[in-house]
Amino acid sequence: MPPIADLTGGFPLRRHEHVAIFYRGREAAFNAMPFLAEGLRGKDLCVYLAPDDQQAEMLRRLRELSLDVDRHVGDGSFRLHHGLDSLQSLQEWTRAIFGEAERAAATSLRWLEDGLWPAPLGFPMHHFFEFHALLNYQVKQYPSFALCQYDLEKTSPHHLLNAIAVHRHLWVEGALVRDNPFYVPAEKFLPSSPAERKRGLRKLFQDVNFDVGRLLAALVGYARIR
Repeated sequence: MPPIADLTGGFPLRRHEHVAIFYRGREAAFNAMPFLAEGLRGKDLCVYLAPDDQQAEMLRRLRELSLDVDRHVGDGSFRLHHGLDSLQSLQEWTRAIFGEAERAAATSLRWLEDGLWPAPLGFPMHHFFEFHALLNYQVKQYPSFALCQYDLEKTSPHHLLNAIAVHRHLWVEGALVRDNPFYVPAEKFLPSSPAERKRGLRKLFQDVNFDVGRLLAALVGYARIR
């Protein structure tokens, strides 16, 4: 299937891809706006899961593109949420969204999520990454694109490592890493305990002398070789 949605200065996406985007600073959190705008102009069902203040800013920017955002929210083709308080409720909400996209015969489902939403709600981060491991299955089953953003200035090294582990594809420092070499499939990630995951990720981090910059540089180097 041909790629779509060339993000600003970014990369072509293909259906059934689940990508982690690592960015720096609030302004960069809106670089993926063209991804939503393109979906709203077409017949896609679009989802934006992010803190309330980011939702408000994203809506403002989309309106500046002359998009009738209120109509899309009203007819259900654009879903916004600031997050839920349990893994079960998050999974149920997500299943409902994918089910509605299928019933509406949406061309695709576009999912844009910012990893900053769990903190203000007290959502357990080990459950957050379990959810993203499971999201891989849903993305494979339905024609969809899932972009999950992480602010490098606000994400701890441990959470960064988990984000790398549960996403098959990564966007790092302007480079697309397809088939991330540190990806851990859900069938291996989910049965392990949080403590076991931490030990495994610590070994990965130890290999780069506990230096986030070196880890990211290694991923960029891998992408360029590929």
